[in-house]
This record gives sequence, structure tokens and C-alpha cells, in this order.
Amino acid sequence: MSVLKRVSTRSYPDLKTWREAHELSQREAAERLAISQKAYSRFERRERFVKGELAKRLMAETGVSLEVLVGVA
Repeated sequence: MSVLKRVSTRSYPDLKTWREAHELSQREAAERLAISQKAYSRFERRERFVKGELAKRLMAETGVSLEVLVGVA
């Protein structure tokens, strides 16, 4: 079961755009996504990429494409 219901049916080009559209700090975004702020920050800056089931969950919850989350786009 997902921690969050999908926030929006909109698509976003990246996590930062999603976060700013919802007027969230990185800490608030991380809390909503049930991940650490440090991990969220690294994903947003594309220093690290999301893997496995977490990638699918974040895609569903944020509207950011799986390709962006896993680093192939």
C-alpha cells in the first residue's frame, strides 16, 4: 500500500518542479514521500537515482517519469 495517494494527475519533468508546484520544502517533500531529506535531496539534484519499487512508488506519487527517476532521461 502506498504511503501517499497520488497528489496530482499532472506530470512533472523532475522532482524539483513537483516540489515547487506543491510549495514544499525538501524536508516536507521527503516526509510526504516517506524517505529521508538527505535521500530526497540527492534524488532531486540527480546525484543518485531511485531504484526498484521506490522508483515506481515515487513515479505514482509525484507524476515524475520513471525514466527521470532512474536516470535514463
